[in-house]
Amino acid sequence: MLNQTSVSFFLTGNRTIQHAIVGGGGKAVMYPSWRFLFLVLRCGKLAVDMSDWFDYGVFPLSCGARRVQVWHGAPLKRIELDLYRERLAIMPAWAGFLLQMQKKLLGRYPIYDVVVSTSQGFTDRAFSRCFKTMEFIACGYPRNDVLLGWPEPDKVTAALLDVNVDLSTLATVRKAKSQGFRIGLYVPTFRRDLANPFAGDMDLARLSAFAVRHNCLFVLKLHPFMQGRYAVDRYPNLLEYAPLGDVYPLMPLCDFLITDYSSIFFDFLLLDKPIVFFAPDLAQDRKMYFDYDEMTPGAKCFCYEELEQQLRLIVDHAGEDGFARRRAEVRAFTHDFVDNRAGWRLYHALVSKKN
Repeated sequence: MLNQTSVSFFLTGNRTIQHAIVGGGGKAVMYPSWRFLFLVLRCGKLAVDMSDWFDYGVFPLSCGARRVQVWHGAPLKRIELDLYRERLAIMPAWAGFLLQMQKKLLGRYPIYDVVVSTSQGFTDRAFSRCFKTMEFIACGYPRNDVLLGWPEPDKVTAALLDVNVDLSTLATVRKAKSQGFRIGLYVPTFRRDLANPFAGDMDLARLSAFAVRHNCLFVLKLHPFMQGRYAVDRYPNLLEYAPLGDVYPLMPLCDFLITDYSSIFFDFLLLDKPIVFFAPDLAQDRKMYFDYDEMTPGAKCFCYEELEQQLRLIVDHAGEDGFARRRAEVRAFTHDFVDNRAGWRLYHALVSKKN
């Protein structure tokens, strides 16, 4: 049972991150380690945000804890159980049986005690198909709290906000913002075939030239699997955010978002700023839970010329893109709460429940 005297620990496989958390006033344990094993055996709650959390025996060792899945993105594309079911459907029966036994033994696709969602609508239309769980809690994502309000400087949470953040790029953006630059965040989503998100359609040289002409700074946040593959910083007014870094503290500084179908745009909706959808390969990617046009409140661009035209409209009209009403409609469906209290709601929902 979680109570006022409970202690929370972060588990991390990165020694640098562990030291940063401890230095900021938090508690962190290396994963795996003997201390990690001891904590997992004794913990009352285990919160995870990925699908591969079951490594190093976490699944069987945590059988006495309430397992809470906060996930890392409200899905537009199909994920988890839906993809697993598609895979099983094309396998021979004997191979499918062996695969199911393997996943069951490892703890992949378990029955969670709690899965966190951003809204009841999202739970009904998507999350209920992605996860098996005893309970869904539509309290919003705690990671989004930073979008709508920073903690007091003397709080431990304020110090922990710097952990795993690209502080160099963040400082550059703050300086540019103070000098009147418009900040654009470009987040192309992960492609299952690891395809180059800039091949053929996105012209970084032209995007750089546009940024210089219009006093803009574009920050590119690539999927971690793309780390080190592109020399983005050689282009003026383009920056690459550390692929493994937490980009959420940067997002409130951004004036608009460019993406394709990355789930980050659902979180960005909380800021009520323009979103441009640039998806030249839309028809090639996997199935989605929602109609793409219905759920994407912003201009759809399918070639670089269309993208630049839309960016010019946003710049020329001081950030107005004509989609404010549509953003509000989609946000009302995807977020039951528009505030920085998601962490508080989740904590109290867990406190009110017994193990």
